[in-house]
Amino acid sequence: MKNGREFWAGHVAAWRRSGLSMRTYSGRHHVAKGTLSYWSWKLRRETHNASELVELPAPRATTTGSSRHPIELVVEGRYLLRVWPGTITADIREVVTALEPRR
Repeated sequence: MKNGREFWAGHVAAWRRSGLSMRTYSGRHHVAKGTLSYWSWKLRRETHNASELVELPAPRATTTGSSRHPIELVVEGRYLLRVWPGTITADIREVVTALEPRR
């Protein structure tokens, strides 16, 4: 069934693995870009819930007395993370993995 959940879940997964833009993938597979976008959003929304939040420990205090400004990271063009000095790299990796699991 072309409009069914399984059909679109398969295309969303294939598009994510492909590394192609949504427009290119849609054209190659003769599916509507808008519908692929909708299902991508819908499926992601259904799988992300409060239990997937990652709690990080508070950053360690520094003794340098420097002004503590965060570094801003953009992940996959979808998320803006503000990372404070002293944040452990493994914690950042855990957050990014939670936001964008490997496809």
